Amino acid sequence: MVDLDKILKKIELLQPIPAIIHRISASLGDPDTSLSDLIDIVEKDPAITANLLKICNSAHFGLVGKVDSIHRAVTLLGVQRLAELVLTFGLSENLNKALEAYSLAKGELWKRSVAGAMLAGKLAEHRQLDNRPVIYTSALLRDIGKVILNEYVSDELLNIKKMVCSEGLSFLEAEKACIGIDHAELGGLIARHWNFSPNLVFIIKNHHLTDSSARNHRGTVAVYWADMVAMLVGTGSEVDRLAYHVDEGSFEDFLLSKDELKTLMMMYKGFFQGAERLFAFRQAA
Repeated sequence: MVDLDKILKKIELLQPIPAIIHRISASLGDPDTSLSDLIDIVEKDPAITANLLKICNSAHFGLVGKVDSIHRAVTLLGVQRLAELVLTFGLSENLNKALEAYSLAKGELWKRSVAGAMLAGKLAEHRQLDNRPVIYTSALLRDIGKVILNEYVSDELLNIKKMVCSEGLSFLEAEKACIGIDHAELGGLIARHWNFSPNLVFIIKNHHLTDSSARNHRGTVAVYWADMVAMLVGTGSEVDRLAYHVDEGSFEDFLLSKDELKTLMMMYKGFFQGAERLFAFRQAA
């Protein structure tokens, strides 16, 4: 069993969250926030503004005419999409590195996280869920715990695989048994350290529905199914892919049918391709 205090101290080594992220999140959750308020928040961060204008003028969006201001970007993309781009670029610094223990090459966690966040956002929209920005952000950061846990999983990988194959444990359960904490629980602690809302912390911590109460929290279930679809599609080579138990109860309660699941899988493939283009843009910028 690993010294948990040693693991938790490594949270301090992660890149800090840019201040704009909390300001954007707060404004999106405030019904009194105006469009001009949101634009003002974004424009006060020159780096984010520059990145947004570059991506809006790239072939990724294929927008007609030059986008030379945040106001025009909002007009063309909409508030929600623009906010998601701000969250994506602002939160993604910690998701770039290769995670050898999880068989994730450099950039794979970032692309998988972004595609999953897009799908979770769509699920939230289709189910008319509140706090869509919180759901998007939770999905984007759902596997942030893997960034720290990677080196410890590497040391215990043979034991983890044995527990999954021989004892029928999920990868998450095997992580917990071998290391003393799993990546979802650690992700929740990271989110709390970064001063995110209790709701967001809860979703990240329970995005595998390990807590029975999470099955009644529709935002958490949306992130769970976005993550499950990502694993079913298998766009990456993650070592823990499909090493989880499907929550059949949430399938019956949250998804309409197997046909909807197939539709979500197709949507995820499209989102992943979009994430690949975004990643290439970020690398070239």
